[in-house]
Amino acid sequence: MPAPLRLFATAFLLSTALTLSGCKSDEEKADEHYQNALTLIQQGDPDRAIVELRNIFRFDGSHKDGRRTLAELMRQRGNLQEAYSQYLRLAEQYPDDLETRIALMQIAFSVNNWDEMERHGSKAAELAPDRPEVKAFEIARAYRDAIRGSDDDARRAAAAKARTLLQDQPEDFMLRSTVIDSDLRDKDLNGALSGIDWLLAHGNTDMRTYQMRLGILAELGDMDAVETQLRELVAKFPDDKNSKAALLRFYLSQKKPDQAEAFLRELAAASALDDPGPTIDLIRFLSETGKSDEARAVIDKAIAERPDPAPFRMIGAGLDFEAGQREEAIATLESVLDGAEPSDQTRNVKVALARMLLATGNEVGARKRVEEVLAEDATNPEALKMQAAWQIQADDTDTAISGLRVVLDHQPEDAQAMTLMAEAYIRSGRPELANDYLAQAVDASKNAPAETLRYVRVLIGDGKLQLAEDLLIKALRLAPSNRDILISLGKLYLQMEDYPRAQHVADTLRRLGDDTSVQAANQIEVERVNRQSGTEDAMTLLEGIAGDAEASLASKIALVQAQIRTGDLDAALQRAKDLKAENPDNRALDVVLATAYAVHGDLDAAEEIYRTLLASDPAVPGVSLQLSNLQMRKGDAAGARQTIEEGLEATPADPRLLWAKASFLERDGDIGGAIKVYEDLYARNSSSLIVANNLASLLASYNDDQDSLDRAWTIARRFRDTDVPAMQDTYGWIAQRRGDSKEALPYLEAAAKALPNDPLVQYHLGKTYMALSQPEAALASFRKAVEIAGPGDQRSQIEEARQAILTLENGASAPAAEN
Repeated sequence: MPAPLRLFATAFLLSTALTLSGCKSDEEKADEHYQNALTLIQQGDPDRAIVELRNIFRFDGSHKDGRRTLAELMRQRGNLQEAYSQYLRLAEQYPDDLETRIALMQIAFSVNNWDEMERHGSKAAELAPDRPEVKAFEIARAYRDAIRGSDDDARRAAAAKARTLLQDQPEDFMLRSTVIDSDLRDKDLNGALSGIDWLLAHGNTDMRTYQMRLGILAELGDMDAVETQLRELVAKFPDDKNSKAALLRFYLSQKKPDQAEAFLRELAAASALDDPGPTIDLIRFLSETGKSDEARAVIDKAIAERPDPAPFRMIGAGLDFEAGQREEAIATLESVLDGAEPSDQTRNVKVALARMLLATGNEVGARKRVEEVLAEDATNPEALKMQAAWQIQADDTDTAISGLRVVLDHQPEDAQAMTLMAEAYIRSGRPELANDYLAQAVDASKNAPAETLRYVRVLIGDGKLQLAEDLLIKALRLAPSNRDILISLGKLYLQMEDYPRAQHVADTLRRLGDDTSVQAANQIEVERVNRQSGTEDAMTLLEGIAGDAEASLASKIALVQAQIRTGDLDAALQRAKDLKAENPDNRALDVVLATAYAVHGDLDAAEEIYRTLLASDPAVPGVSLQLSNLQMRKGDAAGARQTIEEGLEATPADPRLLWAKASFLERDGDIGGAIKVYEDLYARNSSSLIVANNLASLLASYNDDQDSLDRAWTIARRFRDTDVPAMQDTYGWIAQRRGDSKEALPYLEAAAKALPNDPLVQYHLGKTYMALSQPEAALASFRKAVEIAGPGDQRSQIEEARQAILTLENGASAPAAEN
């Protein structure tokens, strides 16, 4: 809880009148403003007091009491950003000031900034280890360490200490938050709810506290209380879009669309004519629920009646754009800007226009508009987020993070900014910080599906299945018909071997009724049977699904694919033929049939189908690549390469064909050509892990210059937490080339174990063992590399491995070859 503002005695507020004649010194002017501020605080006029406190620093930037008073006042008013800034200035000027360090530590904790909490808390512990606030910090740090280490016993021990200290420090937010979090993890929902209610009753009414309460109510299944809480959030934080969105999702999940619409109409009717926000929310809802005519009517009415019709022209353009009238929509926004003076509104229009231009492929135009906005307002959140997305794609992560911090300073609950921050930290090789922001985005969005699923994927990858289940269930309670959440939950239950609940999810998906949901339900059920009863029973179930009179074509194709996977190739080919005969005009079935022929061994029949498809449409997706792969199987490498080149003539931007071209170039020894292709692919989509890995690997393996190594590191540092062998090799080898052999070793050992037939991986490991003065291990790795490569491999790395073997066998150290 924020510390109470220190008020000074009345006697101290009144300073002795100056008796000296002449001009006042800067110090005297500063102190006069300070005394005025204290008087105003005592009189209950904090706004004017803040003005006086700021005036102090015009004359004395190191006025300790003035800055502390301003910091405490800002903290009391809930402006934690400004309070933190003022305290930080104090810490810079007075590094050993204990109260300042404690305040910074507590604020950092309250906004989940663990790095800053650690920095200031550690300093406070040096200054006064026995202070109660410092003891609370030590407990919170131990608690977080236990969570990161998945040590439940240590976590509960830390929480028990927090409970004990709470008896003497009941208002310590750090201790109480620790206890609440522990109760939540131990499923003591009522205990956690009691703790949160205590915080709310004692003035801690920030957004995060309400969010925690909302999550508990949802988990308890008290939907009436959830609705009440959501409506309270909307009333208390009227500018928070996430709260409104959560309430709408709740109404829709409860099959109450009329209440959702009534709620929005209520907000719109109560809004002032110069406040377009609530009416725009209503328009969006009407449009998204299929009431486009009503949405247009509201837009037309607003344009005719509102003093400023521009926001409604803008949303009307947005609806036009979504309806496919892209040129008209862009022209509308440009007309809104024509001749308009710069303002917050014109900047919003420019950002909306930038998004449209980006969607149409005009990135240059989009960037220009964003630059215009930031030139006028360097803190515009929407423009900064667009800019950050581009910076992340360009691997300029530090700049992106700096801009996103500005966004979160102005909009602390911006889930999109938190997600972008996570992407930036992933790119820069800091997965723990990325995960923190993904978790915060889930909270800020009120367990919205997209944010929940994004974080759940990370948790599942880390093996934290129980936490992933908890989050999915929370999200599902607020949106019980969300297909994506259900599918993710069903797959999770299969992984957890909780088959009854996996079947329950499948049944729920099937009740949704749409083809995609039914297909997902079938996949979950078939996999459940496969795991429980074996492949034969699973195939019987799949055949029953495909043979049903109402079976979709997707279900029938799925059966063919399953028969191929299980080796029943005759049945797969016959079923593919039957499906094509039943649907002669379906080109997708041509591909299915060709695949069935290919796995059956009739490569000529498969090739004929592919060539027929390409003759009718050279740009048909994927077929050129499949034909090329088929030709490679037949030993026709030249023909396979020619097919890729012909495919690129028809679709020059197809990433799969470009990737195949790069592979051919690499195979032919044209490393420079391969790097050029991968650079092009990376420029188009730097989020592709495969492209990033291949580019970084080539740069680090075949180029010796420092610029290439630095570029490879910038690209590959995102692999720091990877368990993919090829990426482990890339990351490890780059770390070794950068001189960090200890960092490289575990990655390269794991890669060599998983890729035992790749000679370069063994070579990389051997080089690392040599750098770590482990000659016997190095010799074994070099021997493996040479053995796998064979006598005909003349690559420089293999030649170096051969020379290293001779040197090591003769008992001398291998030559210090270039990395």
